[in-house]
Amino acid sequence: MTLGPRMAAMLLAMTSVTLAAGCGHSEGKASNSTVTLGAAGEIPESPAVKATPSEVVPVSASDTVIVETESSKSPEEKPAVPTEAAAAPTTVTADETRTFKVEGPESAIRVSFDDVDLLKVMNLDPVPADAPERLPKWLKELDGKRIRIRGFMFPPYQATDIRGFVLARDNQICCFGRKPKEYDLFDTFMRKGVTTHYIEGRPFDVVGILHIKSEIEKYTAMYELEDAVVIEK
Repeated sequence: MTLGPRMAAMLLAMTSVTLAAGCGHSEGKASNSTVTLGAAGEIPESPAVKATPSEVVPVSASDTVIVETESSKSPEEKPAVPTEAAAAPTTVTADETRTFKVEGPESAIRVSFDDVDLLKVMNLDPVPADAPERLPKWLKELDGKRIRIRGFMFPPYQATDIRGFVLARDNQICCFGRKPKEYDLFDTFMRKGVTTHYIEGRPFDVVGILHIKSEIEKYTAMYELEDAVVIEK
């Protein structure tokens, strides 16, 4: 069949319209989409080549444990079989360190008779002559520090203007009570120009500088308090 010149021109025009509609180019559609690059304009790495990072679990300021994810291991790598448990952190015993509160206007360290009880602290009974040399480090470091301790006044020889006295653990330490241990007593010397009166039958606080005697005698105090003041409450 032979097409006339007019029919051939019409078919050519229709073919051009069909090809233009099916080429896939659409300016309108492209203008409605967005693309996000890396943060701060950085070009992101290709997902096909980006390695999966290991998971890092911080343990302390000085130690870090790195746990590998399955995707970070090579195919031939086999997980290690632990042969023994990981070493536990060093435990500091009460004999090596101890924590105390600081209180009062003179920033004294609050100490109790239990803290200086060598039976409780070191299981020493009786107290040997070299006990001051065997004390734990924290107790030795209290020597020379201003402390605050609560106890009872051992009956002195006068009722007023007392310049020094013995501070006892409890009011059962007396002529008709139990015999005191060396760590149950503090020889107390008042601050210059300061005195106290006899405080009978009730506990009170004393603030003073602690000294540990280098030599002790049985039934006598192994501790001293100097520059002491009495706080009656």
